[in-house]
Amino acid sequence: MRFVAPGLLAFALLIVAHVVIWRARRPAGEYAALAVLGAGVLAVALATFRVIPVPLGSASGWLPQSPLEHITAIGLYAALFLSYVTTYSAVQADSPTMTILLLIERAGAVGCTRAELRARLDDRVLVLPRLDDLVSGKLVRLDQGRYVVTARGTLMIAPHIRFRRWLRMEKGG
Repeated sequence: MRFVAPGLLAFALLIVAHVVIWRARRPAGEYAALAVLGAGVLAVALATFRVIPVPLGSASGWLPQSPLEHITAIGLYAALFLSYVTTYSAVQADSPTMTILLLIERAGAVGCTRAELRARLDDRVLVLPRLDDLVSGKLVRLDQGRYVVTARGTLMIAPHIRFRRWLRMEKGG
């Protein structure tokens, strides 16, 4: 069980670093920056956990010692990190579902009619911010008024396409 504490501590460090950095200055390519931050935190954590046992002596019993414990701690951190990135995507860019839910919640007990929601939800709210995110993240580029997927965008969607094919899911979002 020596892998649990280091995995959780590294993940807590990631969240703290993420909040501090994003509050100071949100990077343009948020997902790439988050991936770099995640790798950096892991590297710092691994280096720290290799150095800490010496000054801690017998109190270092919660640190991984065998290669398997290190690999398991990395696996726990990776699982937590991937879950965090998935959750972050829902927070970073309001999904249509979340946007609708927030509008209805703000209306209180009175609620919203379908017509009210349609009036407030248009391309400016739902589509254009996503396109801007795709361009700033270099997943697509604007070429003579047309959006074209980049190599980075192709790399990102390839696993999703394969997974959907594997599940025999229809095309779509």
